[in-house]
Amino acid sequence: MGNEIVLVDQFVEEAQKSRDIRLDDDVAFEHFAASIALDFYNLSDEEIESGRIGGAQDGGIDGVYIFLDDQLLGEDSATVRDDFDPQKVRRGAELTMWLIQAKRSSGFGEDVFNRVRASTEKLLDLKLSNEKLASLYSPALVTRFELFTQAWKNIGIRSPRITINFCYVSRGDASEVSTGVLQKQADLKKHIGSLVPGSVIDVSMLGARELWERASATPEYDLQLRFRDYVSEGESYTGLVSLPDYFRFLSDDTGNLRAHLFDWNVRDFQGSVAVNKQIQASLETDNDRDFWWLNNGVTILCNKATIGGDKTFALSGVQIVNGMQTSHTIHGVLTKTGAEQRLHERRSVQVRIIKTQDAETRDQIIRATNSQTKVDDASLHATEDIHRQLEAHFHSHGWFYDRRKNFYKNQGKPADKIISIAMLGQAMMAVGLSRPDDARARPTSLLNKDDDYDAIFNPKLPLSTYLWIAATQRRIDSLISQDPRASEASVRTNTRFFVSCYLVTREFGARVYHPGQLSDVIKSEFSVEASAVSFALTVVLRELELLVEKNDWQPERVSKSRPLTEAVISHAIAATR
Repeated sequence: MGNEIVLVDQFVEEAQKSRDIRLDDDVAFEHFAASIALDFYNLSDEEIESGRIGGAQDGGIDGVYIFLDDQLLGEDSATVRDDFDPQKVRRGAELTMWLIQAKRSSGFGEDVFNRVRASTEKLLDLKLSNEKLASLYSPALVTRFELFTQAWKNIGIRSPRITINFCYVSRGDASEVSTGVLQKQADLKKHIGSLVPGSVIDVSMLGARELWERASATPEYDLQLRFRDYVSEGESYTGLVSLPDYFRFLSDDTGNLRAHLFDWNVRDFQGSVAVNKQIQASLETDNDRDFWWLNNGVTILCNKATIGGDKTFALSGVQIVNGMQTSHTIHGVLTKTGAEQRLHERRSVQVRIIKTQDAETRDQIIRATNSQTKVDDASLHATEDIHRQLEAHFHSHGWFYDRRKNFYKNQGKPADKIISIAMLGQAMMAVGLSRPDDARARPTSLLNKDDDYDAIFNPKLPLSTYLWIAATQRRIDSLISQDPRASEASVRTNTRFFVSCYLVTREFGARVYHPGQLSDVIKSEFSVEASAVSFALTVVLRELELLVEKNDWQPERVSKSRPLTEAVISHAIAATR
């Protein structure tokens, strides 16, 4: 077991070396543990950080992640709003919560299970108010559990299939734990099951061996797919694939969906929208109509395609760019009913394979194959020239603009240097438009409004401005994480965009209405120092606390409000006089 511990520590250390500022060793291990425990979701580093708790009053839980039909829910997700219409969710939707506790110790102890049992007793009690919970646990923990309980209440009438997983991660040997630990593991499983009736509960332990095996495995982008029959034209192919063969193509060795195959898809799985209900119904109905008659099929891009004698294609660099809804629904239905059911064996899905390594061609295909059905405009923006130009500009300066989710993460690029479209949008909103409250309140929906999108991603704006703002925000994030006052995730989340807004406004000397105004600041090579971030954090925390007391609001509500923005900007402008 000693060798596995050494190897796991090397993975963590390699990630630490890629950062401008090292994380605390325990925090670095928490990141690593969450990425391994949730590896089949293929989350970005920003998504992993969004669910991390940390700090005091964490209830023995380091990370909380909520998924609806395999899609990560955030604070601005429609599903958790009070006015959400449950009819928008398919009956039997999959609501899944992951709880993760990560310890760098070389063993597994009973106390972890005891703490989680005590905290879930209260956090999963629908009768307890957030105010009561806030007196017992950190704001971050209460907020993350509220995502689950709110979704549970909102879609309860749609009979969701609920799964709760608790994963205890350490550098110990999961195959050699005491009888007491095993009993506590069984007790916790039974306990959580009693709190959420009808749910499926899994309580697992990941030790050094399991961590090393998962960390050293690489996502498979080279796969085989067998056709019933196909036609070809140049380096493109189209034909029919049996549903069981396509199901096997989508599934990893454990039967889970290969989520990384959809990294370049322009939208997430939409759950129970009307079209998916129709897809599911056609899969589950025993009639004489073949599935491909009723479905537009799937488009796959690859770098290389080799055809075997039995019509089996060996594909390299696979990405499914159209047909995510079809693929998810096929995988879900065949997982539930069994891929070998006779009904499925005689049905097919239409599949198109296009071989190309040209990025511009790929983008054109992605846009074209998604133009026939309704897709939010923001979802298609990644294929536009501005984002391709940003990617090239960032890359030439040692940064990586992740317009195709996890493209650079899967290449092993440093996490500190990877900037997602969403993160860049938030930074631009906070610094370039003086709207840190919107950046905080709408992390996943910020770019859905055309006016906001056009103001942020303006082709007339120098590419250097985008890079400077992204690098400045990332530097501020790193320095805030080192401040003891920001040990809790909620403090970092509530303050990071206000700190960047304060510092840039103070340097500029006035309110920033458009990112183009910052050209002189950028030319002056303004850099962010730790002392400046510490002072700005003091200002933001003080103004936040004043508004909490004045309005009797929770800090999360204040951080999403315009009054905090106005107070921070006024303070920054006053500091220049």
